[in-house]
Amino acid sequence: MMFPIVITQTITGNHCANISLVLPAELHWFSGHFPDCPILPGVAQINWVMHYANQLLGELPAVKSIDVVKFQRPLMPEDQVILVLNWARTEHKLIFKYLIHGEITASSGKISLCQ
Repeated sequence: MMFPIVITQTITGNHCANISLVLPAELHWFSGHFPDCPILPGVAQINWVMHYANQLLGELPAVKSIDVVKFQRPLMPEDQVILVLNWARTEHKLIFKYLIHGEITASSGKISLCQ
């Protein structure tokens, strides 16, 4: 299993969306990262940002660069998170954050998209 369980998907405004997710322990990403204390790798988090942004906000341009990413708290098996997406279209930036229980920021970042 490569993707989390989607509980809800909500378009919250122009180019904005919230996706409520559950991270089952069976996710491929937890296998071997790390055996005694599995956490969701950053590459998986970025992958999901692009996947759900393209799915909910329309086909986005390709990634130009990942400008800023902050990992503040590990995402672990069975965590319930909200992925918040905001496509700042005029700036060609996709802004995201993962919130645990809707309030604790686990990670956040800005991705520049090609023009």
